[in-house]
Amino acid sequence: MMDKYLYSVGLICLFTAGCTMRQAGYTALGTAAGGGIGYSIHRDGKEAAIGGLTGALAGNLGAQWQDKIEKAKHDKTYQEGYRQAQADAAVKNWEDNTGKSAVPKKRLVSFMVPKHEENNVIYDAREVQDYR
Repeated sequence: MMDKYLYSVGLICLFTAGCTMRQAGYTALGTAAGGGIGYSIHRDGKEAAIGGLTGALAGNLGAQWQDKIEKAKHDKTYQEGYRQAQADAAVKNWEDNTGKSAVPKKRLVSFMVPKHEENNVIYDAREVQDYR
């Protein structure tokens, strides 16, 4: 009897896109609860199967709804952080380029790149200047 429930949960997971562990768990819980309720009404296997399918659908929809809410929260906080990072970068860039910063952040630095070989290509040692 339990094998049939596991089989139906597996099939439902295959037919739903992006089956997460939460969805699988809620689907299994809904299947078990729906099957138990369906069987307890008239002690009939058909009603247990219908109850199990209905419970699986309800459990899966509940899990998808919960995932959607959590994704919306995550997207909102990501966008807030992204906007704040853009504002911080703009302020820092303005301060660096207008000289409003107390200490200049960038200066011209010279350093040597040693001779090395990469992908059968030999690069000679050279001096490089960069703002850091």
